[in-house]
Amino acid sequence: MPQNRFVLLRVIILACLFPAIETIASDHLDSPSVMEDGRLDLNDLYVFQSPENPNNTVMIMTVNPGAGVLSPMNFRARASYEFLVDQDGDAKPDVRFRVQFSSARRNGIQVASLFRDNRLISRGRTERTLNVKRKFGGGMMRAGLFEDPFFFDLNGFNDGFNFTGEDFFAGLNVSAICIEVPSSSLGGPNVGIWARTVFKDKQVDRVGRPAIATVLVKSGRKDEFNVTTPRADRRKFRSDMNEIISSLNGGDLDTAKAISLVLLPDILTVNTQDSSGFLNGRRLEDDVIDAELDLLTKGGVNSDGVDVNDAEFLDIFPYLGPPNE
Repeated sequence: MPQNRFVLLRVIILACLFPAIETIASDHLDSPSVMEDGRLDLNDLYVFQSPENPNNTVMIMTVNPGAGVLSPMNFRARASYEFLVDQDGDAKPDVRFRVQFSSARRNGIQVASLFRDNRLISRGRTERTLNVKRKFGGGMMRAGLFEDPFFFDLNGFNDGFNFTGEDFFAGLNVSAICIEVPSSSLGGPNVGIWARTVFKDKQVDRVGRPAIATVLVKSGRKDEFNVTTPRADRRKFRSDMNEIISSLNGGDLDTAKAISLVLLPDILTVNTQDSSGFLNGRRLEDDVIDAELDLLTKGGVNSDGVDVNDAEFLDIFPYLGPPNE
């Protein structure tokens, strides 16, 4: 089968699977409401120490699952794409990086505007690396189309953990926003970060750690989870999470309670002075699915057989791989 038809088939299967069953596919298509517009559907959040400059921190969010086939390839005009930073552990944002986009031009290019809190710190076209103004600490931003960095044997998971090591997401693209700024601008060094999309002053989706909404929130409450602030996570969702985790680990409720206490609120915690990966932030190359399978099943399942992404990541900003044709 020609490669483009093969990828198209994968995307069609993806679209059919997600509304019908529970999956562990990070945050792609995790609730009914986000399926209405892939431009507002958060897939993954990555936060890691810059491999180019250890004094910088990189933040990446991806949207548009199956971009170009299942979802558009541009960002929603007049929506806000936000990285929220908690400096003191109270699950409330102390610093906000917000990106907004103009309407797409005929060639798909948009104008991206980056704000730190309410101050404009960078502006320019998508698909280009933009500089953050020096008076605001410097840094870089790039928004555009990239290869989907998430890797996982989704079909094997849906077949009762009968993994074959086939990366379901190979060949797919996403839209991404990549920001690199001095770690000092985040506070810390220990901070918590999550991402959200907002449209018409309403939160549409959010993501912190991978697979929380897709796996550990009950089907009928996923939309409710996406519009809730992390500060309310333990009160509203921990009981359900305990039940789900205990069903995966053989009924060990005490262990489930200990895990949910770590995973909620759904915020990606990171020491910006530490280059190690997940659970310390999340690097692009981190095999988060293996780590979470092992954790949630008490070692009963520890690998899906997909250990690396299908495409190589870059060693330089913006680190994501170029989009597939």
